Amino acid sequence: MSALAKAAWAAVVAAVFLMSLTPGAAATGNVDCRKVQQYFVPCAGYLFSRSVANPSVACCTSIRRLNAQSKGPVRQGVCECLKRNAASLSGLNQNRAISLSSKCGISLKTAVSFNTDCRRA
Repeated sequence: MSALAKAAWAAVVAAVFLMSLTPGAAATGNVDCRKVQQYFVPCAGYLFSRSVANPSVACCTSIRRLNAQSKGPVRQGVCECLKRNAASLSGLNQNRAISLSSKCGISLKTAVSFNTDCRRA
């Protein structure tokens, strides 16, 4: 899998975790999904590899930034973007995607799931 594909998949996985905290692009309001995906690039090792036990400091720092910048409708858009991307990435470890927020110490209002209702984000 190419680095770009892994980064996209990581973004999707993270998106699932961020569903309740951020927005996405295409048909997700004013959020650019490509920009959201970039926040997950440092998380690719954790999200796609079985040999990486925990997300890196860089991963968690990036995800915390995304969370801090995602308020109101933007949060919903990020959530939708992440869900959409996660569904299209092969090799993504869904359990790791779901646990990313807790592993990084980020408290969410909504349970992380690929079925999360982003309107409640």
